[in-house]
Amino acid sequence: MPHARIDLDGGGSAFRWRGQFAATSGFSWWDVESEIDWTCRLSHGKERLGLVLPSAGTVSGRIRDRPVVIDRNSALALSVPEVSSIAYAGRGRHAHVTLEFDVATVHRVLSGNFEGASLRSIELSPQLDLAGPAGRMLTALAEAVGAGMRDKQLRSEKSMALLGEAILQLVFLNFPHGLSDRQRHHLRDATPRQITEAVDFMRANMHQALTMSEVAQAAAISVRSLQYGFQRFRNVTPLAYLLQIRLEAARAELSSPLNVLPVRDVALKWGFAHMGRFAARYRAAYGEAPSETARLARAAKGAHA
Repeated sequence: MPHARIDLDGGGSAFRWRGQFAATSGFSWWDVESEIDWTCRLSHGKERLGLVLPSAGTVSGRIRDRPVVIDRNSALALSVPEVSSIAYAGRGRHAHVTLEFDVATVHRVLSGNFEGASLRSIELSPQLDLAGPAGRMLTALAEAVGAGMRDKQLRSEKSMALLGEAILQLVFLNFPHGLSDRQRHHLRDATPRQITEAVDFMRANMHQALTMSEVAQAAAISVRSLQYGFQRFRNVTPLAYLLQIRLEAARAELSSPLNVLPVRDVALKWGFAHMGRFAARYRAAYGEAPSETARLARAAKGAHA
């Protein structure tokens, strides 16, 4: 792990471990399993946010002078330099996934929701309960990140950036922190005109690696106001709306007799990195597979040739 020293708590005995690491725009991902207890001692040279999700054993740390111990029912939020060390323990086996976010990415998401907030000032609760709806969503998003990081064919800067921002938005807007009581005080209602501007920006850039922070910035509102505004005026979340217009664009291209691109290239063009999920969403929306749409368009072109 970078910026850290690893101390083995099992003496000099041999042990087995495995680890996977991958990084993308905005954050990095670690998947580690070991057969010995160990401690990670962090340096204080870099401010950053980490999320640790154990699947076996426990994770403990001393955060803001308070000991915190979690198991697989919780995630540990590490706002460095508030924590100096983390201990990983288990009865013969420990396993966890860690997400480490760049401070610039964290501050961009924070500033979109809480004007003037910083990672130091927000005082995020170190223990995140995974049993509730927000916790289950956090687990699902972390699993989606893992699937993308493990498979280079699934990994893309676009999809990873969206997942990383979704995780940060989920944590800051649904888990306790020092600004939770002031959250509504900082909320400014979005106007219909601003939501229209957000929609126009989405449509003009939907083939790009859009994040909700960029959409909110284009409409001159916070991400939280963007969320409320879409629910109020469009009866849908911004991410769901973006997915909808990307599906519409993909269908329009696949339906065109002039299209010469294969289904995979059309999907990638409109922001769908995972072909299985694209096909499932496409069938749910239009009642047929994308390949069937393309086949019918080619048949129509041949009939008129």
